[in-house]
Parts: sequence; structure tokens; C-alpha cells
Amino acid sequence: MNTEQFLAKAFAALLVSIDLTDDDELDPDVAAALVEPVAAMARDLTPEDRAKLVALIETAAQSETDPVRQRSMLALPEDLGLLDEDEDED
Repeated sequence: MNTEQFLAKAFAALLVSIDLTDDDELDPDVAAALVEPVAAMARDLTPEDRAKLVALIETAAQSETDPVRQRSMLALPEDLGLLDEDEDED
């Protein structure tokens, strides 16, 4: 695993952990305050870099052994707004 893959996997794992944490353990407003600035930064990437990040997240998801975490990780590109509109319709 290279540094880029490591960072993408760590990024995805952190976002999945936030997503899967119960509301009584992490206030949803706090979770949104943590995730939204990161999602905005990711959406500001060029289309090519967004596609690369999506591919890195999908690769990270394939190595996730917990099915719940894997499903959440696979949903990240759409949840973060990284997919082009025509990709969302597929």
C-alpha cells in the first residue's frame, strides 16, 4: 500500500466510523460539522482527481472485511457528492 492508498483508506475509515457512530455517542450536528468541510474540499477537486479519489475509496472498501463498514464505505463517493450527475443515474 502506497502513501496515497493509505491516506484514502484512513480518510474513508474515519468517515465510516463517524457515519456508523450512534447519535447518542456523537451528536449528529457535531458529525456534520466534522464531515461537511471535508466533503466540500473533496467536491472542489478537479473531475479527474474526484474520479481518482472515488477509485481509491472503492479499493479501500474492497479490503474492508466488515460488511456493514464496507457498504458504508462504498456509499461514500455518492454521500460526499463526488460522483458526476450522470454517474448517479446509473
